[in-house]
Amino acid sequence: MSYFKMPTLPHYLERIVSAITSISLFAFVAAAHSGTPAFKDIEALRTEVISRLKVDGRVKAVTPDPADPARLSVTTVHSGKDRNLEVDVTNLLGRLRQLPPEEVETEIRRFLNVLVLTDTDRSFDAEHLIANIRPREHLDAFKGDAAPEKGPAYEELAGDVVVLYQIDGEDSLDSVPMSAVGSRSLAQLRQLAMANIDKQISKVRQERIREGISIFTVEGDEAISPALLLTDKFWALLELQFPDGVVIAIPRRDAIFVFDKRLPKAIHIARTLIAKVFRDEPDLLSEYVFERRNGTLQIVAEQ
Repeated sequence: MSYFKMPTLPHYLERIVSAITSISLFAFVAAAHSGTPAFKDIEALRTEVISRLKVDGRVKAVTPDPADPARLSVTTVHSGKDRNLEVDVTNLLGRLRQLPPEEVETEIRRFLNVLVLTDTDRSFDAEHLIANIRPREHLDAFKGDAAPEKGPAYEELAGDVVVLYQIDGEDSLDSVPMSAVGSRSLAQLRQLAMANIDKQISKVRQERIREGISIFTVEGDEAISPALLLTDKFWALLELQFPDGVVIAIPRRDAIFVFDKRLPKAIHIARTLIAKVFRDEPDLLSEYVFERRNGTLQIVAEQ
C-alpha cells in the first residue's frame, strides 16, 4: 500500500480537524441521501418525542436522562399497572435522516406506537444481544436501586467507557437488566453478543477522509458502531489496511475514527478532534484515545 507523506503541524492539523468535524457524523453517514434533516441532533429529536408523550393519556411520566441526550425514562399505564421503560432514540434519528421529509411524521408515530404505547413486555432476545461501548454515565441512572438485579448487565472496559449489554431492536437500544439474563454468566452473554456483532461485519462502511484517516460505521445501524471495537473480525479488517497499527477515537456514539499510526502526530490529531467534538456536539461517548494491546482496547497514554 502506498503511503502519502503528510504535511507537518500545526497548520495541517487545524485544516484536517476542521474538515472532519465541519459536518455532524449523522449527516456524514447519510450524505448519500437528499433532503434537509428534520432534527439537527439527537437532543432535538428527544425533545420532540417527549412533547408527544406528555399529551398521551397512557403516559404517566416521562423524564429525560440528564447524562445522555438520547435517552428518556417513560412510565406508561396498562390495565391499571405501571410499566417503566428506558428509551433510546438513537436508531430512530438514524432512520429519519435517511427518509424524505414527507415520511418523517409517519415514522415518528410508528415509533411511539410500537415501542412505547403497546401493551407488550420485552424479554431477553439472544439473537439481537450486543455488547456495545457506552459512557460510564449510563450506569448512573441505576445507582439509586438497592436491588442489583435491577441494574444493567455490563463489564468494565477502559477510561470513561464500559461494555454495556443491549438488545439491538429495530427502534432502539435497550439495556439488558440483570434480572432478564436468567442463569447466563457474563462470559455467556459475551459469547452471544460477539457472535451477533460479527454478523454486522458485512454492513461495515468505511469513509476515507484522506490517506490514513477513516470513519467506520455499521450502515443502517450506526448506534452500534462502537461495538465493532470489541470483535476480532473488525480488527482483522483494520490490520489489512494499517499494518503498523492504528489509534482510535470514539467521541461520538455512532462512529469510529481510525488514525494510521504512520501519520505524523496521529495521536495529537486524534486528541484535537475529540476536543472539538466535545466542545461542539451532543451525543458524546469518550474523551480518550484508544489502541488495542494484547487483544484488549486500552487507553493511549498522554504524550
